[in-house]
Amino acid sequence: MMGFDMAAKATLAIKIDAKVEGLPTLKIDEAAVHRWIGNRLNGARNRFIRAVSAGLPNPSKPGEWPRTDTGRLVNSAHIQMIHWSEGSLRSDVEYAEYLTRGTRRMAPRKMLREALDEEIEARPETDELAKAAEWETPAWVRQR
Repeated sequence: MMGFDMAAKATLAIKIDAKVEGLPTLKIDEAAVHRWIGNRLNGARNRFIRAVSAGLPNPSKPGEWPRTDTGRLVNSAHIQMIHWSEGSLRSDVEYAEYLTRGTRRMAPRKMLREALDEEIEARPETDELAKAAEWETPAWVRQR
C-alpha cells in the first residue's frame, strides 16, 4: 500500500497566455473634446456675467445671483484650458468663496458652478461630445 506524506505540498498551476488582435479600438478626437469643454466653460462664464450684470437692485437674496457693484467679480471670472480633457472656470477675487459657500451671516449665492450647470442643461448636446469618440473597426471585421 502506498502512503502519502501529509507534509508534502502539491502545487497545481495553470497559465494561459492569449493574444487577441484585430478588436475594435476607441479613438478619441481630442480637439473635439477640447472644443466642447471650452465652449461650455465660456458659455457658463458668459451666463454668469449676464446674470450678475442684470442691473437688479443690491443686495442679492440667498440663492440668487450676486449683484454687481464695482464689476470686480464679473471681470475676475475667467476660463483656463488645462489639458485637452480638462478646463477650469474661476474667479480670483477673495470674496468669491464667501459668495459661493456663504458665511455665518450670509447664505450662499449662485456662482460659477451654478452657471456651468445651467449652461450644460441648456445645451444638452451630448451627441456632439459622443462624436468625439469613434470606434475604429479593423479591416478584417468590416470585410465580413
